[in-house]
This record gives sequence, structure tokens and C-alpha cells, in this order.
Amino acid sequence: MNKILGILGLLIFICLSTALLSEQFVSSRNISNTTNWSALFGVLSIGAAFVIITGGIDLSIGSVVGLTGCLLPMFIVDFGLPIPVTLCLVMLIAAVIGLIHGLLITRMQLQPFVVTLCGLLIYRGVARWLTDDQTLGLGSSYDDGLRLLANGKPIGWPTLILAVGVAVIAWGVWQGWRQRNSAAPDASETTSTSMTGMLGTLVTLGCGGLLVLSGMLNESSMRMIGWGIFVPAVLAFVAFGIMSQPPRMVKPLIGLAIAGVLLFVFGGKVAPMFNQISQSDTWQVGIMTVTGKWLQTLIMVSVFLAVGAFMGAAGAVLNAGATVSPTAKALLPLVVVSSMIGLLGFTELLQTRVPSTMLILIALAIAAAIFLNRTIYGRYLLAMGRNEEAAQYSGINTKRMTVLAYVICSMTAGLGGILFSLDINSVQPSEFGNFYELYAIAAAVLGGCSLRGGEGSILGVVIGAAVMRVLYNAISILGISTKLEFAIIGLVILIGVIADVMVKRVVAKRAALADAAALETERAAAAAS
Repeated sequence: MNKILGILGLLIFICLSTALLSEQFVSSRNISNTTNWSALFGVLSIGAAFVIITGGIDLSIGSVVGLTGCLLPMFIVDFGLPIPVTLCLVMLIAAVIGLIHGLLITRMQLQPFVVTLCGLLIYRGVARWLTDDQTLGLGSSYDDGLRLLANGKPIGWPTLILAVGVAVIAWGVWQGWRQRNSAAPDASETTSTSMTGMLGTLVTLGCGGLLVLSGMLNESSMRMIGWGIFVPAVLAFVAFGIMSQPPRMVKPLIGLAIAGVLLFVFGGKVAPMFNQISQSDTWQVGIMTVTGKWLQTLIMVSVFLAVGAFMGAAGAVLNAGATVSPTAKALLPLVVVSSMIGLLGFTELLQTRVPSTMLILIALAIAAAIFLNRTIYGRYLLAMGRNEEAAQYSGINTKRMTVLAYVICSMTAGLGGILFSLDINSVQPSEFGNFYELYAIAAAVLGGCSLRGGEGSILGVVIGAAVMRVLYNAISILGISTKLEFAIIGLVILIGVIADVMVKRVVAKRAALADAAALETERAAAAAS
């Protein structure tokens, strides 16, 4: 959960910083475009996550996207196959590719890196040979059905927010029913614990109701409702934290106040100057010549630092309050949800419709999460990723599970190839899907999947894919040179991975110190007796 919160914080950081610097970022058109591409890459990232969780890797994802993207218009236009038959045939070919990868790795004992690297070259070459390196399109076959699948927008964001709110309410009711009907673990259960659990259920229901209400309102009403609930919720959160342990809350609150002043200055006063300056402007300051490009860069960096400082300070306050007070911890979801709704009220989200690709991603993510976390086969994948030899001794057919992981990965790549092909409606075999495997792997790793295997969550992977596309979109909107695109994305991923490793080390060190202290206490007690 900490990894998911960390990557979600990174996504919010990028969105807030970019929104302060450019109003175009929160426009309806940009939101629709960003969510569409985030969904497309999210589909690929989910498949990559399954392979990474087992301790493997698939470098052929981009070439499978290219091959299946070429086969789709070939089957429909050149061979005249019906659309449903074509879709099933393309997905079957993708599944066969994954089956071949799995069998070569498990039966021939070849390294996943070598097998999928060869696949990267083979499938790209086959796609170029089949098409004679000619650009393909669907032409008149691009009917309403395919258009709806590719870039249709069947529902609006208010409807989706309403659905999420209803789901949260249902979850809260179920949790409350379980708490009411479950027996007390022991006679020492206190009234305060029961009250905290009840408060948590009420907060969950309140969050769901807040989402439902937000889906029925306009942007200004969202701002009023969001901030109107956020202010008393955060005041109550801080009050409960201070009443529990004042010293633990004072320093974080002071840091938050200082960071808030910096955010007001740089985010509220300096950031608007960003769009008022042209990169071609020049100013003579003494013997120095200051260009608009350098001044924009300075403003950009200062805003990013101010937002980062504020979010870090806010995170410290939330962590301190949730640690020292169970009641404050129960209020935490309401604080987060109300603040998000208040911020979304400054965007054109409610005027935007949800791309069909996003609905496909949501359905795929729910199915993948259930498979990974609620079925025995998902537990098998996680177990063999942690220790394959131990998994074998426990009776898990690791070879079969490895094959399954690669089949899932190739099928999601095939689905991605179909969706990308329909979205663009122009497939160039030599370029279509290039580097997509790197984006998918990077999103999975950024979302919490360990390349050593055994770790990962679908929600984290989806958020990781969103971070990749939002970052790419921010680079474009802020006018940063596209020559730095890969450098910036690589740097962000590197920082994210390093931060994850550092947090793990700190947590492990604290756990070791706590264990040592507990052992010392036991020894002292034994010596005293």
C-alpha cells in the first residue's frame, strides 16, 4: 500500500505542478487525450506486470503490438474476414506467441531475456515482410463499431464518478455488516476500538456519498462541496493528532506552514508569469543577458520545488496524525477524497467524456486484480516470484504458471495492438509499437513490481502507466525540448526506484532496531526474574 500511495503522490505532484504552470493541462481536450493514451499503455503494462511478478521479462511486447496491429487491417481489408472473426484470430495469434515464449523458457530452459529479445526481432521482421513495409489502414471498413471501440466516448466522467461512489458505499455497508456480525476477538476489546471501527465505516460511507454527490454537480459546486468538507475534516484530523501526542505533530505542522507560504508565493504569484514570457524574449541584467527560455526554466523549477515541498510536508502531517491517533487515521480517507474533489473542481473533468479504452482498462484491471489477489493461481504466481524453488517443493507447477504469465502478457499486447491500430488507423510496420515494451516495463516497475519477482499490484501498475503518460504530456505542454523526453522520463523512473529502495532500507532498519529492543527487554526481564 505504501508503494501505491507513493506513486499516486508522484502522479498528483506532476498534475498539480503542470496545472499551475499551464491552464491547457486541465482542459477537456487534454484530459480526454491523456486518459486515452494512459489507458492504452495501461493495458500493456498489466500484461508486463504478470511476467515481472514471476521474475521474468518480456522484451517483445512492442513487436507483438506491431505484428497484431498489422494483422488487423490485413485480415479485414485484404482477406475480407468479418470483424469478430478477425479480433478473435488476432488474439489467438497473440496467445500462441505467449505460449511459444513460455514453452521455450520452461522446456528448453532458455533465459526469458534471450527468448523475448529474439521475439522482438522476429515479430518486427515478420510484420515488415507481410506488409512489404507499406503503411496499412482500415479504409472504408472503419465503421461505427470499430470507431466506438477505438475512440468512442460512451459515458461522461460524472457517470463514472457516480459508479465509483456507489461502489464505495456498497463496500462501506459490507464492511459495517461484517464488523457488526463478527465476534469480538477477545474480551479485552475496548469501546474506543469499536468506536474507531464505526467511525471508519461512516467515513467510508461519507466518501462514497461525496463521490456520488460530486457526479451530480458542476465544477463550482464540486469546489464548494470538496473544500467545505475538507476544511473541517482536516481540522478534526489535526486536532485528534495533537490531543494524542502534541510533540509528534508540532514539527510537521510548522514545516507545512512554511511550505504553504512557499507554494502561495511560487504557485500563486510566480507561476502565472510562465505563460506571459516568450522563449525568444531577452533582458539585459548588467553584463548578463537573460533569455525567456532560461527564465521559464527557472520559474518551472521553482514551482516544482514548491509543490514538492508542500506535498512532502502535507504527507508528514498526515503520516504523523495517522500514526498517533486511530481516530485521525479513520478520518484520513475523507481528508484525501474531499481534497481531490476540491482540486478536480478546478478542471474541466465534468465536461469530458470517458474514452472507451479507459473502460476497457478498468474492466481488465479489475479482472487482473481479482485473478492475482483472490485466486489460487495468482498466489502461485506471487509465490514462485519470491522463491521458485520453494514454490516447486510446495507442489506448485511452476512451469505451467510461467507459461500462463507469458500467455497473459502476449494477449494483453495483442489487445493493445488492436486498440492502438484502431485509435491511429494508420499502421507503419517499421515503427508501430517501437519502444512500447520499455514504457510497459517502466510503468510496471514504477508501479511497485520488483524485477526480482514476487511483488506487484495491478492498481500500482495502472497508476504507473498514468504517470508515464502524464509526464510525457507535461513535457509537451510546458514546451520542454522533446530531445530531453527520454532523459526526463528515465530520471523520474530512476528517482522513483531509488526512493523505493531507500524507504525499504529505512523500514528494515527500524524493524531490526525494534526487534533488538524487544529482545533486550526480554533478556532484562528474564535476568530480573
